[in-house]
Amino acid sequence: MSNSVEVVITSENSGQLWNACVWDPRVGTSLMTYKGGGVASPHSLCLLGKDYLVMGDNSKPLLHAWQLNSQQPVLAKGIRLVCPGRVTSLAVSPDGCYCVTGIAENLHVWQAASGCHLTVAVRHFQHVNCIRFTDDGSHFVSGGEDALVLVWSLAYLLSNNGGDVIGGQTEPRHVFSDHSLPVKDLYLGPGGIRARLISVSVDKTCKVYDMTSGTVLLTVVFDLILTAVTMSAAELEVFVGGVNGNIYQIGIHSPPRMRDHHLTKEQKEKVFSGHEKAITCLSASVDGLTLLSGSVDTRVMIWNIPSRMCIRVIHHKGQITNAFFTIAPKSIFSEEMKPSIVLRSFQKRTDAEESSLEISIRTTQDNLYEDDDKDFEDKQQSDIIGSNMIDAGGNGMVEQINALKKINSDLYNYTIEKILQPFNDVQVKTTTKTKPNMNQATSVSAMKNVKFSKIKKKSKKLKTKK
Repeated sequence: MSNSVEVVITSENSGQLWNACVWDPRVGTSLMTYKGGGVASPHSLCLLGKDYLVMGDNSKPLLHAWQLNSQQPVLAKGIRLVCPGRVTSLAVSPDGCYCVTGIAENLHVWQAASGCHLTVAVRHFQHVNCIRFTDDGSHFVSGGEDALVLVWSLAYLLSNNGGDVIGGQTEPRHVFSDHSLPVKDLYLGPGGIRARLISVSVDKTCKVYDMTSGTVLLTVVFDLILTAVTMSAAELEVFVGGVNGNIYQIGIHSPPRMRDHHLTKEQKEKVFSGHEKAITCLSASVDGLTLLSGSVDTRVMIWNIPSRMCIRVIHHKGQITNAFFTIAPKSIFSEEMKPSIVLRSFQKRTDAEESSLEISIRTTQDNLYEDDDKDFEDKQQSDIIGSNMIDAGGNGMVEQINALKKINSDLYNYTIEKILQPFNDVQVKTTTKTKPNMNQATSVSAMKNVKFSKIKKKSKKLKTKK
């Protein structure tokens, strides 16, 4: 039992002692450990509501989940969260209803309660590195190796008629292509679609976006590669981590007037120095006084923000892949917990139980099937009869295949004939209209002869006058 308001959840890439752990940041003691899963991928550890902890496996196409009060994964209860590929990033909506996984360059959306695979968003060109949800769950943001930052509307993405569909795919609400190298981390504050969005990249820049208008508000240029970013609870300070292990503090309560800003000497001096290798994750506490940082040097350090001094170090066995502050869920310390969120095994397809396919053909030309509706209905009836044939062994299967082939060929020939018929009728009409009449032809030739004779007479008169 612990009386701490906030706890720290971490994961590292060795997996020797546990797969994920909950810590008390005040004293640095372990409160709960979760075992039985694989090694977590970076940016792939998050809470599912207040009942589950979900983690993406770094080597297998799986998601591992635990009830917060149990060390054993839900896989022991028969719940399998199998994905189409290895998960490179993961995000869960605040209400715990939807789960978005980054698999290679694709974004897969799942429903936790039913396990249905709802949709796939294809817009990135390379692997997705990080995904963040807005606090109201209406939008999520993805950043990838292709240097793109995309803002997605969850409602439009799940709707069949919503969003701008180009090439069969739903386009995101905003596409930020201001970075020139891979995006390593994202921060998304409170406020829904009006929240502040910050990204850091290998191109040594930190950018602040306005998601409402889709514009870049500020670009801060550093002299090193950036790997992690977060903000204070009041969103007055930005904390940026680099590959050298330093964490830089930038105040935006008096933002620069220029859109592109280079660090001044005073800003370069505001550094949290203590890590020996690259920073992998950053998180700020709710009270705005504590900063959490994880690094490749296998250490999680807790800092006092006003003094920029390290107050606690939590050692791990491997490189830190995920570390963040969260409000302590009560279910962690309860022996008997009834989850309020239903979690089921992921399905590979949404139409697994459907056994038939319906195809509707619409025509735009007038009176194309006016005289042949009865024949077309007969074709439909024969098609239905052929599709409902019962397989009664090998011979029955061969007969069914042959019957379906004949029906398909007849339907193809019939449609081709009816589609080409209007064009043939138009061609016949045009030929009849353009065919010349014999009487008209003779009259035209007679008129030409008369004109030619008049020209000859005029030429003779001119000669006689001369």
